[in-house]
Amino acid sequence: MSWRAVARNDLRTLRRSRGAVGLTGVLLLVYVGLAGVFLYVGEPDFAAYTDVLGAVLAILAPLLAVVFGYGTVVEERGSGTATLALSLPHSRRSLVAGKLAARTGLFAAATWLATLVAGAVTLAAFPAFDAATFLGLSLLATGYGVVFLAFAVGLSALFASTRRVIAAALGGYFALVVAWGTLVDVVGLVLFRLDTAAFMGDYPTWAAFARMFSPGAAFDYLRADLLDVGTLPAVTRLSDAWFVSTGGAALALLAWAVVPLALGYLRFRATDL
Repeated sequence: MSWRAVARNDLRTLRRSRGAVGLTGVLLLVYVGLAGVFLYVGEPDFAAYTDVLGAVLAILAPLLAVVFGYGTVVEERGSGTATLALSLPHSRRSLVAGKLAARTGLFAAATWLATLVAGAVTLAAFPAFDAATFLGLSLLATGYGVVFLAFAVGLSALFASTRRVIAAALGGYFALVVAWGTLVDVVGLVLFRLDTAAFMGDYPTWAAFARMFSPGAAFDYLRADLLDVGTLPAVTRLSDAWFVSTGGAALALLAWAVVPLALGYLRFRATDL
């Protein structure tokens, strides 16, 4: 049977689950709640609303995706459901792909439900409402979340223990979203013997690449460059290399989606269930 059959079965199970309901509720609260805050505090400013919404989604979307996706494979392995599913027969590739597709569909549906509800509110209440910017931001946020869904599913396939998956997923989230730029600069300062002036004065290409390779920096770059939402990441002031670009940001996000998922699948394929 194909990955489509796995996705359909998974969707039937997931769509009324607490995880799917919670995901939808949080996104509705963020989109609509922020609009309500701007309406409450004074003159509604659509540009400020999208700037704040983009900054919140930069932190929240990957966290929601990781929480929604970390148990995809490992929990089924622990319960024996994966063994049963593979006897139907499904290939392991179909199992991983189908489950990722189901969660991608639900994540996108939750994001766009929040977009439509908040869009109706902001269209009516914000004088400078810009549909292209608002829809473009939600499209980028959906893709950004799917990157972390693929990352989490890859970890779920890579490890046999739920505890290890949770530790790796939350550790990965913290490193990639919260601490990446700081970690890069700490490594650079150590290599430059704590000479801040020398390090920042001639910022190394490898450090600029590492900063731009962060999915968070890539998302920030795309929303600022394509939609004029938020500000460009700090690396744009430190380097003008080819990878500090729209194409470089898109490639970074693609790599974070594909590589962990591929490694997890290869490990899962070689594991004796």
